[in-house]
Amino acid sequence: MTPITCPNGMAIHAPVSEAHAAILTPEALAFLAELHRRFNPTRLELLEARRERQRRWDAGEPMDFLPETREIREGSWSVDPVPADMQDRRVEITGPVDRRMIINALNSGAKAYMADFEDSHTPTWTGTLDGQVNLYDAVRRQIDFTAPNGKRYALNEKIATLIVRPRGWHLPEKHVTVDGVPMSGALFDFGLYFFHNARYRLERLGHRAHAVLAGHSLDFQRHRHGILLHPPLLGWVG
Repeated sequence: MTPITCPNGMAIHAPVSEAHAAILTPEALAFLAELHRRFNPTRLELLEARRERQRRWDAGEPMDFLPETREIREGSWSVDPVPADMQDRRVEITGPVDRRMIINALNSGAKAYMADFEDSHTPTWTGTLDGQVNLYDAVRRQIDFTAPNGKRYALNEKIATLIVRPRGWHLPEKHVTVDGVPMSGALFDFGLYFFHNARYRLERLGHRAHAVLAGHSLDFQRHRHGILLHPPLLGWVG
């Protein structure tokens, strides 16, 4: 196992291999700690608000739209076109972030491949970090795999558009704590991927406020790293 240098207040409660240490760099971990401290309090507040809202619904309160979003629902507005490589998603494939799956999915002929850190992924510590390593290699088109029978897998020249889905806001990453509190699985998955690859996708937004939190998180990260994103990616409602 490889020693890891964590920033003050952060601790990793699991072994780290040499391959995973290349992802869990001191700079990346400092970034994760900063993400956690900025956004985890809001995340926890929203999760409690979700539970309270569910209790009211279970007690018979009817569902309705938020009064403060009425102008959005009734107004006349439009958004800019989505990026060219996201305009055609008629055929999209999704699957876990294991190495062979990523290669096969990107080579599948589908228009897009959503690499999934949630429903189709078993979020073990090793499996999650393997997924980050695999995506790091896929983004740089240096990913390959040799099966036990000797069959070799590599990327074709033309591949699907890569989309990454982190875990939902409700799921923790228990192997990493900041100031004694487990990290959000969403911030861990997204933060590592964004830090190393500057791409984004966030799923399981159960409420407008969750989307606002995602937007603020993205805004913080892109400004911190000096990354310009296509305007549609910044189209959350604040």
